[in-house]
Amino acid sequence: MTAATQPGTMPMSDAAAQPVAGKKTTSGLMLQSDKWQRISPLSILYYALKFIMAAVRNGVQALAPVAAVVATTGENRWLALGALAAVAAVGLLIGSILSYLNFKFRIDHDAFLIRSGVLTRKRLTLGFDRIQNVAFREPLYFRPFGLVILTLESAGSTSEEVNLAGIPRPLAQTIRQYVLDRKKTATSSPNQMAEHQNTGAAAEAKPAADLLRQPIGELARYGLSNNNIWVFAGITAGAIGQLDELWDSAFVESLFSGVGDVVGTGIMAMTTLVVFMVLVGLFLLMGTSVLGAIIINYKYHLTYQDERYHRTRGLFERQETSVPEVKVQSLKIMQPIIARLLGRFHLVFKQVGFEGKQNKGNQQKFIIPSVTWAFTGELAKRLFNNNDILGARLSPISTKFITRHAVFSFGIPSLLIGGLWTIGMGWYGLVPPVAVVVVVWPFIALRHRRYGFAINDTHAVVRSGLLGRTYTVFPLFKVQTMEIRQSPGQYRSGFADLKIKLAGQNLTIPYMPLNDARAWRAAAMQQVETSDTPWM
Repeated sequence: MTAATQPGTMPMSDAAAQPVAGKKTTSGLMLQSDKWQRISPLSILYYALKFIMAAVRNGVQALAPVAAVVATTGENRWLALGALAAVAAVGLLIGSILSYLNFKFRIDHDAFLIRSGVLTRKRLTLGFDRIQNVAFREPLYFRPFGLVILTLESAGSTSEEVNLAGIPRPLAQTIRQYVLDRKKTATSSPNQMAEHQNTGAAAEAKPAADLLRQPIGELARYGLSNNNIWVFAGITAGAIGQLDELWDSAFVESLFSGVGDVVGTGIMAMTTLVVFMVLVGLFLLMGTSVLGAIIINYKYHLTYQDERYHRTRGLFERQETSVPEVKVQSLKIMQPIIARLLGRFHLVFKQVGFEGKQNKGNQQKFIIPSVTWAFTGELAKRLFNNNDILGARLSPISTKFITRHAVFSFGIPSLLIGGLWTIGMGWYGLVPPVAVVVVVWPFIALRHRRYGFAINDTHAVVRSGLLGRTYTVFPLFKVQTMEIRQSPGQYRSGFADLKIKLAGQNLTIPYMPLNDARAWRAAAMQQVETSDTPWM
């Protein structure tokens, strides 16, 4: 049974009671108050760790020469290093305390008012209409005290606008519900507002739909099949490459001498050792990727409520993130080569509000890891109003795509280079260019085979890839622009490249029949002009 709400109040939530403006919450703090409020003193630890992480990311290279100078100051080097560490620790503590003391916030009508800063004082007014997402983070050091970090992400920002670090969870839930309710009221049409006033009661909130819970096994599959393995490999190779002293002749000679004593000096013995070391390195990289996937996505839980997708995950830091359904511009379905062997797909909501943070890594993307094709189809239907575009048959692009790249992108440039080589090498100079064309041609053919496209009245899907596959599904009314481009050869043969621009994402369908490209553009224009559904 639900109780009617009076004007100026908000409905009750299961998480926490919604406060009347100007009244205290269960945490003793107030919403819509003229008094500035502080966060928990435990936020000092949050600021200290934040400063340390910033130093690790940005200041290690600058501090390395200073540390080298101090370390070479004779017998007093350790005393100097200790003094330097003590000064840094005191500075870190003072900076963290001042950051806590200078951070204040309050809610004034439809905006957050923030005061912060140590050396430079900042004043921020963040309107509810600019807030794209309200997320929770629960670090390990806050968990015993029931505190969380409330993150308010604003439209068009490449960084988090506001972090309320160290506030009680009930208060954070109250603030989130308060912000979402005010945004919903602000974006309601006059008819909806009139209907709400006539009924005199808020509609009962629908229960959350439990969409997905990922066990450890699925997270391990995600760690094995995502592309983070190659990212770790690149970082490791770069780090090893910086160790110039490791590769001096004396070290390499002693290394091979020791290996020779163990496995012998024959070609087969050395080949076996190299293969073994490669396998060990690959195993370590895969283990690192799996461990990282489990730590980041531990107890992954996906739900749907009030037209928003809610995600909870994390071992050391629990993260609670919600995404408004209306802000999802497209659904990206990725299946790398290892995921194909495992029969799994990784989904990403491409959305307004998150794309500016892509450079910060996958933690900022709304990823749904390691799901089956059946789950993907059901989620796509829920996301796109029961539209079964994923079940449509995909049309291929023209085989002229293979000819274009095999001949003009690789063939002719390779032959020109080979022609120059024949001056000094004779006809043997043509062997490397021909080998390049022979090796590259199967990959071009595979790339051609991966391309596919389909469209119905309201939605479209584009498939691409090389060894793996990527599907991008999107509603036509969210298309920003569609551009048809034709080279002279495409103009004569009746094909074109279709360039599709969505919010934060660009797609290309190469060597598409010209009539199909024009039909796509016409369908998108019609949907943009006739659809009254908000696109963000």
